[in-house]
Amino acid sequence: MEIVIAILGSGALSALISGIFGLIMARKSKQKEIEEDLADIKRRLVIAEKDALRTQLLVLIKDFPEEKTDILRLGEHYFVKCTGNWVMSDIFIKYLKDNQIPTPSWFKGGE
Repeated sequence: MEIVIAILGSGALSALISGIFGLIMARKSKQKEIEEDLADIKRRLVIAEKDALRTQLLVLIKDFPEEKTDILRLGEHYFVKCTGNWVMSDIFIKYLKDNQIPTPSWFKGGE
């Protein structure tokens, strides 16, 4: 009888350990999935910020070209912090030339 109890106890303990191990593995898998989703969200936020800044810069240049300080401040944020330049470089260079503004030291898009 003691052997039967020991075997049943051992089996129950084994099942409990297997269950706990399974829960841990499932949680780790879910955590990895969440981390991947967060990384994707961060990547998309960077793209969205760059797109929004580009749009703001385009609007300022087009509709408010006299707002040189704001355009330069926004341009620096866009070109330096957000490393944006693929669309705006030529437009920004033209704006600078049309308004006789010296090329800022932080602007590397014209090189």
